Parts: sequence; C-alpha cells; structure tokens
Amino acid sequence: MRGYDFVIKVQIKQAPVPVSPIPKGIATPSLLSQIITSKYQYALPLYRQETLFKQHGIEISRQTMSDWVIKCSTLFKPIYDKLHQILLAQSVIQADETTVNVVKDDKIKSYMWLYCTGTDTPVENNVFKNIVLYEYQANRGGIHPKTFLDNYSGYLQVDGYVGYEQTQAQLVGCWAHARRKFDEAQKAQPKGKTGKANWALNHIQKLYRIETKIKGKTATEKKAIRQKESAPLLNQYKTWLETSLLTTLPKSTLGKAISYNLNQWSKLTRYRLC
Repeated sequence: MRGYDFVIKVQIKQAPVPVSPIPKGIATPSLLSQIITSKYQYALPLYRQETLFKQHGIEISRQTMSDWVIKCSTLFKPIYDKLHQILLAQSVIQADETTVNVVKDDKIKSYMWLYCTGTDTPVENNVFKNIVLYEYQANRGGIHPKTFLDNYSGYLQVDGYVGYEQTQAQLVGCWAHARRKFDEAQKAQPKGKTGKANWALNHIQKLYRIETKIKGKTATEKKAIRQKESAPLLNQYKTWLETSLLTTLPKSTLGKAISYNLNQWSKLTRYRLC
C-alpha cells in the first residue's frame, strides 16, 4: 500500500485583547474596583492593602496601586461631570469643608469640599436622588465654592464660614452648627450645673422634633407645618437670645454661642422657605 503525505494547514486566530481600564496595564477591572472600594468605602489605606496582597503571595506595591487609582480617576470624570450638572439643577444644595492631611505636605492646610443634594430634592425617575460630590483644594478660599457652584442661585445650606458669601446662592444656616456652640457651652459649665446653654439645647430640640415629625412629607406640607409650628418657637428663641446677650460675657463660651446664633439668624430661619 502506497503511503501518502498529508499537509494540514491550521490558521490560528487570536481573539482581540479586552479593553483595559488602563492602557497597556495589567490591572483588571475587578482588581481596580477592589482596590478603589477598599480604599474609599472601607477606609483601607494602600499600604495595608499591599500587606494583604503579600499574605497571598501577590506583589503589588502601594506606589503602583496609587498610580492606578490616579489613572482611574480620569475614567470617572464623565460621571462626575454629569452628577455635577444634575446637582446644580436642584433647588437645595448642602455644602461643607474640612481639613485633610496630604502626605509630604503636612505644613499646608488642605481642604476637602463636599457638596450634596437636599433630601427633599425631586429628581426625574428617582435617578441620582442623593448626590454627594467631593472636591480637593489646597486652601479654604471662597473662590472654590464660587467656582464649583458657578452661577447657582438656589438655596445653599452651610455653616457660618464667610467664604460662601462669594457665591450667588441664597445661604441657609445649619442648625447642627448652631446647636454645637451651645453644646460646647454646656460642657464648659461646672459639673452638675444647668444654665442657659441647657435651655437653648432643649429649645432647639423642639425644632428638631418638628423636623422628625414631618419626615417623609412633601416639601409643600413641610413648609406649611414649619410656618405653623416652628415660627412661634423661632420667635421665642430669638427673644431669648437677645435678652441673654445682655447678661452674658461676650468672650465666654456661652457668649460666643449666643452671638453666633444671632449673627446667623437670617440664615438659620431661612430653612422654613426651602
């Protein structure tokens, strides 16, 4: 039987390489999401994640992870910009700022600015109902909220920091900050003693109870109840502040609390209109 030689040609096709979040990078989307979620949601620093990876025999330095996080931030920018656009379309925005430590830059006070939607904000189809955006800045200049908020003219709930005055928003005072001043005054009282700070805290608590009661109601219903029930309490509170100021040392903790509330009065009472 005569033998035959057969030649089989095989053409190998290689599937295209999946698109990587980081061009030419080895990090998969799942790995990046784990690192980012661990760092920002669960407050697990990169150096600790580095240690955890080593325990499983995986060598990923914190410098590499840091580089990945920075590069991933560009991927989130379109989402951030869209959320920013939706945020500025709301009638009520809340803002605050706090110091943040920066590695190798401890001598400079850096700030993280926070902006979020109000709980009463109606959003189409309930999409992005609660938006919280952060913005890092190297200082506390009022130009930062002015720039971030652009020409926003709605209600902006903030503390007494004068930097927010540079915005075009209608500023609404924060009762948590107002209450905190009297809480500090109460702690400064002699142990076991009660005084004006206690009266203020109890009175503010009455305003809080009204807010608890109207939780879940529509913005229109809340406004009506505030006008009926909160307004008399606010008038009584202001009268007490003005009277107490006359008999309190201005530089005492209590005096500073009273002055803060009076100086912020037009803003503290504006929430009834929101």
